[in-house]
Amino acid sequence: MKSIVEYVHLFLLDYIKADSHCVDFTMGNGNDTCFLAQHAKQGRVDSFDIQPQAISTTKQKLVEQQLSNVHLHLYSHEKFDEKIEGTIDVGIFNFGYLPTADKSITTCLSTSKQAVEKALAHLSIHGVLVLVLYPGHEEGAKEYAYFDDFTRQFDRHNYHVMKLEMLNKKHAPCMIAIERNR
Repeated sequence: MKSIVEYVHLFLLDYIKADSHCVDFTMGNGNDTCFLAQHAKQGRVDSFDIQPQAISTTKQKLVEQQLSNVHLHLYSHEKFDEKIEGTIDVGIFNFGYLPTADKSITTCLSTSKQAVEKALAHLSIHGVLVLVLYPGHEEGAKEYAYFDDFTRQFDRHNYHVMKLEMLNKKHAPCMIAIERNR
């Protein structure tokens, strides 16, 4: 079976166009950033993280893959609207911590809520926002519980919301996808 991130990438292929504006709100090791850049070659990808290690790792991957349509921001995701303008066609949040760094530095529900609410306000019609949640650590469990409940409340006329998770694996990561209808 594929990993949740592999399923996310397969899912996003239906939404990314060559000229899409994509945002990776949680850059991490740059895998989502590179994926978006590979498929939005004439578009723009903005990628955010608060850790310099994320920037340097991602920059190296972009050079290796010869991807130049990316703007890296050493900036917190809840302030993304200070760095970019316009609508977002595809956005991804891969919450949690940078796997190769200090695991005590995680996304926090307080700023994640702000970032997701702002991202939804910037989402283009028929655009998609994907949340990858990791309930296996304390802050991740809070984010999982909040976003699971929050997205269930969305008006079905304005948004389609889908959840993908493994049912027989405790604390498995999950994906919540939000497509804006109007």
